[in-house]
Amino acid sequence: MTSYRIYVLNPHDRIADLIEAVFETDAAALRRAETALGHGYAAEVWQGERLVARLGGELRLGLPA
Repeated sequence: MTSYRIYVLNPHDRIADLIEAVFETDAAALRRAETALGHGYAAEVWQGERLVARLGGELRLGLPA
C-alpha cells in the first residue's frame, strides 16, 4: 500500500481540492482521481515526488488563457 495525493484543479490550474489516501496500485489511485474529476477541471495524481498522471484539462504552464 502506497500513499498518494490527488489534486483536483480548477481551470486556472489552482488546487480546488486535495485527496490524500492509500492505494494498492497506481491504477487504483487513477480510478479514484477519475471520480474526483467530475467536480473539477483536471486532476493530478502524485505518489511522493512522482507525477503518476494528469487527467482532464490541458496543462498551460502559467500561460494566459
